[in-house]
Parts: sequence; C-alpha cells; structure tokens
Amino acid sequence: MKLSKGNPFESIFHEFVTDFGGRVLPEAPDGHTADYFFPEQNIIAELKSLSVDQTFTIEKKLIPEVERWEREHGQRLPGVVEGDKYFVAFVDMPRGIQDFWLKLLKASVENLIRDANKQIRDTKRRMKVPCAKGLLIIANEQNVYHNDPRSYSLLIGEILRKRISDGSLRYSQINAAVYFSVNKVRSRNEGMYFWAPLQMKQTPNEDVTPMAEFQRELQQGWYRYIERKWQVIVRQHPEPVTTGGKD
Repeated sequence: MKLSKGNPFESIFHEFVTDFGGRVLPEAPDGHTADYFFPEQNIIAELKSLSVDQTFTIEKKLIPEVERWEREHGQRLPGVVEGDKYFVAFVDMPRGIQDFWLKLLKASVENLIRDANKQIRDTKRRMKVPCAKGLLIIANEQNVYHNDPRSYSLLIGEILRKRISDGSLRYSQINAAVYFSVNKVRSRNEGMYFWAPLQMKQTPNEDVTPMAEFQRELQQGWYRYIERKWQVIVRQHPEPVTTGGKD
C-alpha cells in the first residue's frame, strides 16, 4: 500500500519507518513494489491495512450454512444468546461448517499474502537484493472481527506453510509477518493493543533469531513513536507465534 490521502494511518506509519531508519520505497512504473526497505537488516517489508470490519460480510455467508444444518438435523447448535444475537462457538460447530468458516476466513488473508509475496519478490529483483528477507506487516485499523491475534496469526501461518507441486513453499518471499492493532481494535479477551509476530523457517535449521529481534525492535520503536507523537503510553498484549515452514 502506498502513501494515500485517504488513509492517514499509512502516512503515519511511513513517517515512523523513516524515523526508525527504514526507507519508504517509491512506486515503480511497472511491476509490483513493496513499501519499505530496512538496509541495515536487509529486509523488504510490505504494509497491508485492515480498514473494513468483516463482521457483517462473514456472518451473512456463515449464518445460512448454520441454519441449513439445523434444519437438516432438526436441532439447534449449542450457543450463547447476547441480547438479540445468538453466537455459536467454532469448537461447537460440525466439521462441515468449521471447514466452510475457515475457508471464508482464509480467503481474505491469502489475498493479502499473495499480493505481498509478489510485491516483495519484484522489489528484490528490482533492487538487486536477492538475499533480502521479506516481512509482511498487517495493521488492523477497523476490522474488529479479527480481534483475536493468536487465531489470526495461526491463519497466516497455515497459509504460509502451503506448498506447490514440487514441495517448495508457495509464498517463499515472506520470511516473517507482524499482525498488530491500532485505532479502535483491541484484543478480544484482554481489551488491549496487540502485536503478534511470527517467523517462517525456510529450512529446518534456519536461525530466525535475527528476524525475531528485528520484530521486537520494530514493536518497541512503534510504541515509542506513538508515545512521543501523541503522549500515549500503549498497554500492549503480546502474542508471539513462531511457525516452521519445513518439517
């Protein structure tokens, strides 16, 4: 995502990256371009923003499936009533509905990952830095449907583990990801800001420590930036997740 007058957050994060020591990359006339380059760490990063709440969209597709199952089986799934709404926990759903729900959730996540993979790949070629690591940064501004950082990170990890027919990783340009919240989004259980990093091992013995350390530095730098710019001390809920890409 490039600097946009329609999204003030992107403008803010671009400013932070520059302050942190990274470079905001200009749009290329052809091909895909990632957002940032961190020369000291040799990391190319792409920022994606969740700026639309998916609650209505997901429920519009999911509820008919639940109702269809209940009609066919002549029973209601166990759930919780809150006001005029009836909630069914994922673990209480039949396998078929679970699979349908996961497919809905994965679709939007995989779109982000697919785009970022292309942008990082093309940027590495254009800048002639084939050994650079790729980092996907997902900022959740508005999508309260995805306010459970661990669940969303597990979705990211599952997609990053996908392989093609020759056994290689489908999204091999992404070595790590960060999923974090801003604005009105808080973690579901704690009601706190979250920052969920994960690393993707490309080989069984790959040392992901440098990337994990960079993610921690980026996190602390971001919260220092917020405190300095708006005098807001962020109470955060960390959710570190590491995923291996190779068995």
